[in-house]
Amino acid sequence: MKITSINTWTSINPIYNNKSKANQSSIKGITTESFDKCKISPRLSLVYFGSLITPAKRLTKSDYLISAYIKEIGKARYLHGDRAVVDLSMGNPDLTPPEKAKLALKDKVNDLWSHRYNNPKGEGAFFYAIEEWMMKRFGVKINPKTEVMATSGSSDAVDHIFTAYANYGDKVLVPNPGYSLYDDLITRHDLQKVQFDLNPENGYLPDFSKMPSDAKILIVNYPHNPTGSFAPKKFFEEAVAWARKNKVLIIHDMDNSEVTHTGRKPIGIMQIDGAKEVAFQIHTMSKAQSMPGFRVAFTVSDKENIDNLLNAKYLSGGSVYVPVQHAAIAALKDEEGYISKVNKIYRCRKNTAIKWLNKLGSDAKPTDGTYYLWAKVPPKFTSDEFFKYVLHKAHVAFTPGTVFGTNGEGYVRIVMSADENVINKCFERIEKAGIRFDVPKTELSKDVQAEIAKMADGSYSITPKEDRDFAEYMKNLKNKRNILADRFSDRDAKFNKFLPIAEPKLPWNILKDGQSVYLQNVQEGKPLFGDIKDITPFSNKAEYQRLITDIKKQWLKKSYPEADILPPYKSLTLYPDANYFTLKTDDGRLQAVANVEIQNNGEIWTRSLNTAPWNQGKDAEIRGCGRAIMARMVSFCLETGNKILKLATDKPQNVKFYKNLGMLEDGTRNFNGIEHTVLKFDEESMRTFLNKYQINLSF
Repeated sequence: MKITSINTWTSINPIYNNKSKANQSSIKGITTESFDKCKISPRLSLVYFGSLITPAKRLTKSDYLISAYIKEIGKARYLHGDRAVVDLSMGNPDLTPPEKAKLALKDKVNDLWSHRYNNPKGEGAFFYAIEEWMMKRFGVKINPKTEVMATSGSSDAVDHIFTAYANYGDKVLVPNPGYSLYDDLITRHDLQKVQFDLNPENGYLPDFSKMPSDAKILIVNYPHNPTGSFAPKKFFEEAVAWARKNKVLIIHDMDNSEVTHTGRKPIGIMQIDGAKEVAFQIHTMSKAQSMPGFRVAFTVSDKENIDNLLNAKYLSGGSVYVPVQHAAIAALKDEEGYISKVNKIYRCRKNTAIKWLNKLGSDAKPTDGTYYLWAKVPPKFTSDEFFKYVLHKAHVAFTPGTVFGTNGEGYVRIVMSADENVINKCFERIEKAGIRFDVPKTELSKDVQAEIAKMADGSYSITPKEDRDFAEYMKNLKNKRNILADRFSDRDAKFNKFLPIAEPKLPWNILKDGQSVYLQNVQEGKPLFGDIKDITPFSNKAEYQRLITDIKKQWLKKSYPEADILPPYKSLTLYPDANYFTLKTDDGRLQAVANVEIQNNGEIWTRSLNTAPWNQGKDAEIRGCGRAIMARMVSFCLETGNKILKLATDKPQNVKFYKNLGMLEDGTRNFNGIEHTVLKFDEESMRTFLNKYQINLSF
């Protein structure tokens, strides 16, 4: 067996890689002794178990810094709970893209001509929009037919530029600190990375007198990731002059060009005379336009450079999907003033974070642009130590500065990828955990220092949230059985069907009473959490009254023309001999409700499953509510040992929905003269449904 660069926690922990309890057995043939002999580092990430085909050496040349810190965040989510960890580490906008961009995408998707192979260089309409934008934004005239090309994000542009211009072993100059993906692309192309130092004393600008003149490519990235600094025009003039003298190609990656906060707009290298011959300027829709998943960007240079870039693209194939390019056109036109709106949002978020950082002893200051903050870690901490300390004690994820190079040591990057309310809560957690930016590690208690050491070396662990929740759930289920048995003691024996089984053997992915689930707010384009809650039969009247009040104030307060609100909820009639299930989001809104009843023949039936009126019709707001309620009812049946769950509906769209969940047709039934289709879950289909639903569970 060969093992190289294995991450000892994530690669051999089958629970983390797959939550199935069936995968908790150890990997055969791997012992503690074998790992000790290999002297494995806990920070690396590649695992190779001796396949017949040896992987390429380049896979062992990358330090996989990005994947290492992302895996640590995954570990924290597993130990502390998905919902507990807030990610302020990744440059992944939480805002929804411009409305006109989404509409343009949708319209073009419906165009049958959009789905054919398209021009790898890009669409003419996109190029003319770029021509107009470059003139308006930079005062730079480009030829839309010859001096621009579409790419699948800015990293794709850099990748193709390397293919077009760099030969094996060529030197590529990259900033330190700087975006670590540059390093990975250099590794991918078997090139030689040469770092140039950036430091706060000179405004994070390079010194060209120290640049090796035998390099092939120079990468500059302003506004700068991770520090947020801008570069003046003089810098770009020096860069172009140096590049022309030494015949070095410049890549100016302007991924954050439009995220600005003071009214000062960063300049681009194309504004410098002679730049087109020696430089590419790259722009992406991922940041300011909040379109990272669209994977669309463009690069500008002279005709010869663009022709070479296109030839490089032909070597790999592929193109940007036509509807995506039309969405980018709408985003560039910005007819709705989107850029101004998002910059105001990011400015407010930054101001909120800066106030907190200063309160907690940091000297961090706002920058002219980007949605990043670059903050010093406390004295005597390494970046990695502080990142893990904040992550595991306050459950907030920053980016360790060393991800961006050795000059990032001593810093963390904080991304404004959450709203002000969440940012406030994050720093409240940090404050509550006793973490300050001006307190040296050596002044913390010995116990805390020992805990930090375990976090740093990867040995820190606690019982995972999922397992803690399951143990607590089983305990509560036993208590619930005792409470209900006492409550049903003087009632019809049929209500014993609502009692949890005495010694149930339940799947790990059962949806518990009180658990959170993932939902989607499709109107606002963001994920959110919903909480499932049961109201058991013959509960306290206050329980029913709270539900009635929610229905009255939220569902019946105004008219929803497209909504179907069932008669019991319209009349505010609840049945005490039924078990109700509710789903609410953090804002207190009731998103769905349903009940389970016992029929005279002893069968368990779902009745009155209703999603909120705003979740119905063509403009439905929240997705996943009906599935969540059904998952809880299925889980309830497994808890109580009921192996069949039935329902009836007279609406074809409902039949389709329930069949998609895995329910089976079970004949018809007449209600009030109307023929209804009967559907059912049996025990096997219940478990199958939960297996499919498990991705929606939150711990």
